[in-house]
Amino acid sequence: MSALVASVAAYTVLLTLLIACGEHLSKPAALSTALTAHRVVPAPSAVAALVIATEGLLGAAGVVALLRDDDGRLLGVVLAASSALLVGYAAYGQYVRSTGRAVPCGCSRAEVPMTGWVVARASALAGLALVGSLLSDAVVPVGRGGTSLTIVLLAAAAFTALLAHLPAAMHDPTPDQPPVRVTQGGVPG
Repeated sequence: MSALVASVAAYTVLLTLLIACGEHLSKPAALSTALTAHRVVPAPSAVAALVIATEGLLGAAGVVALLRDDDGRLLGVVLAASSALLVGYAAYGQYVRSTGRAVPCGCSRAEVPMTGWVVARASALAGLALVGSLLSDAVVPVGRGGTSLTIVLLAAAAFTALLAHLPAAMHDPTPDQPPVRVTQGGVPG
């Protein structure tokens, strides 16, 4: 059971990092623009470049670690570093939210506002990275194909997709409006 949990956690985090890097590279100005709107970091373009490079390097190092047969040592280090990065994302997101500014998160090409769901996603991914790091010796490597790897890849793809869309799916663009009551017969009342 720990192999399944560790593997799904590790593959979910690495897939998320690779997709995030790819999304940022496909529209590099989005992150820089969001960081500028946050008004927290100096030199938003340089910080954006560093973030994108870090995501890409951790994702690529994770793939290399999954291809190696070293009892998960390299993978453990990569996932520990990923956990630290994601904890940083969660803390940064919480700080930006505390400023009260309505700003985009800069998480992807889509304009998603910085909400508690962005912080929750980063926290969940940090937790998954930590679990994968602590159980890295149990992660199913890419070279050991078969049914278990197929199940892990399908589950990781599903979790990655769900986590990627979580903030946008949970965003309510009209929180100040009272809920519409529907009376009998379907007429708003």
